[in-house]
Amino acid sequence: MKKLLIFLLILVLLFFLYAKYGSQNILLVNEYSIISENLPNGFDGTKIVHFSDLYYDGNEKVINKLIDKINEQNPDIVVFTGDLLKEKINKKEQEFLKSSLSKINYKIKKYAILGDKDDDVVENILNESDFTVLKNEQDLLFNNDITPISIINNSQIDEEKYSKESFNIFLVHKPDDVDKILKYSPSLILAGHSLGGQIRIPFWGALIKTKGSLKYSNDYYESDNTKIYISYGIGYGNIGLRLFNDPSFNVYRLKRK
Repeated sequence: MKKLLIFLLILVLLFFLYAKYGSQNILLVNEYSIISENLPNGFDGTKIVHFSDLYYDGNEKVINKLIDKINEQNPDIVVFTGDLLKEKINKKEQEFLKSSLSKINYKIKKYAILGDKDDDVVENILNESDFTVLKNEQDLLFNNDITPISIINNSQIDEEKYSKESFNIFLVHKPDDVDKILKYSPSLILAGHSLGGQIRIPFWGALIKTKGSLKYSNDYYESDNTKIYISYGIGYGNIGLRLFNDPSFNVYRLKRK
């Protein structure tokens, strides 16, 4: 019995150490194809990189690895869905982030929305890193075509100016906000915040669900013709642990039928 107890304690310790440190050098790239007849010809083949929940804590190696990995994807559009910092950072760290995030390459545009932890400092960092920060607004994006796609961060849109027949991408931070916008039948919803539950149990799913991702905590959902993707993020959250849930970002290839 004593040996079994010692074994279990060692096993728990190993799991804890792996959850805290084991995946810090890992960064997965999840690739998806999104096919829609509403996609304008000018965006056929467009590649979107979507990352979220960086929770930057001063670890420059994590940022440098992320930038290199994103640039390897040769993205057309880059999207960040919130929660840049784990805690307040000094001026030197702010300048490092501005310089680093500015190095993210793109062909068309970079977008960002603010998370529940993001403040004016974060907004300034993103703006000065060449991101277009959307705050309850819609942006029409053109690319080699007279027909645009819409990038939207707003749960209350002007329905008279909104077309369900267009290719509309909604950016939200908290996945549970999805229910507020499904009535608009968007083509695509991108979210973050959940961190995949931080600790995931095989064949079970998220162990730790936070407010804002209680209903939607997995990586993919579909409602009618709307595809919903949730980035599990890069950082380790407030508890500083990730288990069976390595840091990752998503890559979407848009295609016409």
